[in-house]
Amino acid sequence: MSRPKGSKNKIQELPAEQFSFTTEQRIELVADLIVEKIIEDQRNGRHLVTILEDTNAATAQQANA
Repeated sequence: MSRPKGSKNKIQELPAEQFSFTTEQRIELVADLIVEKIIEDQRNGRHLVTILEDTNAATAQQANA
């Protein structure tokens, strides 16, 4: 059964207590959260390079076990 002509691009009405993000807004939100976490970790002495190296070393050990 085919859908009615023009129904594909209709925006659904959301209840007043809900809101919707576009794909770009979602990506920007996630990117901002990641940047905030990296900055917070750096302030607490955990540098991204060290975290990645530790993770890489742990993964390599598991692969060799």
